[in-house]
Amino acid sequence: MFPFLTLGPWRISTYYLVAIAALLAGAPWIFYRLRKLNRPPITAAMAMFLTFIGGFAGSALTTALINALHVASGGSLAAQEQLSMSRAVMCGIAVAAALCWKYRVSLGRALDLAAPPVLLGLAIARIGCFANGCCYGQPTDSWLGMFLPNLAGLWERRYPTQLMSAAANLAIFGLLVAVERYGMRRRACETGAKENGWPFDGFIALLGIALYSLKRFSIAFLREGGIVPILGPLSLLHLEALAGLAIAAVLIGINFYRMKKEAT
Repeated sequence: MFPFLTLGPWRISTYYLVAIAALLAGAPWIFYRLRKLNRPPITAAMAMFLTFIGGFAGSALTTALINALHVASGGSLAAQEQLSMSRAVMCGIAVAAALCWKYRVSLGRALDLAAPPVLLGLAIARIGCFANGCCYGQPTDSWLGMFLPNLAGLWERRYPTQLMSAAANLAIFGLLVAVERYGMRRRACETGAKENGWPFDGFIALLGIALYSLKRFSIAFLREGGIVPILGPLSLLHLEALAGLAIAAVLIGINFYRMKKEAT
């Protein structure tokens, strides 16, 4: 597609340019929303920075470990695992949990505030994948197909998995915003409604993780780039998505059970 833009003597990666645009779209909004936690601005800014750095550092380390294990088991260097946004998000949540404990802030509340901007950023970032040609789809004769290349420059009619993922992320973002606004209206209109208007702190974030994981699991079946089967037809991407979905579903179930028990 358009992996690089040439501006005079400079050659700029479209992927990283779009990633910066996604960061600029999401980071200020997250900062603004985190101010609702009643902590100093410098604390919110530092927490965001450390979460971002920790998330991607954790993703890089886990990716390097996976590749080392793959090579040690006799795998091909051509089938290297790439940086995973899912692993970056999970590692970022781990860093956020430590910071919330340090500053005595509800992790669930903080994640609820961050979830919609993160999904918006992920939707924008997938446009960079489309321009870069990575995360490409399988060849298809379906009406969904578009004439697209893989990283080797082979153009075929393929599933536009990057655009499909971007559209799905945008839909999840819209749903989370709708749930949040519904909860806020409910809190304003109903006597005795929960403080946030939704079932429990962390509900919006867990809903986002569940839907995002379901999306990744589904679209992975249409992807060709970055998919190496390791358990039957399932790749590491499939297994990561299933793990995210299972964890989110279990935590939602536990919280609803706790609420029901407290109500009786």
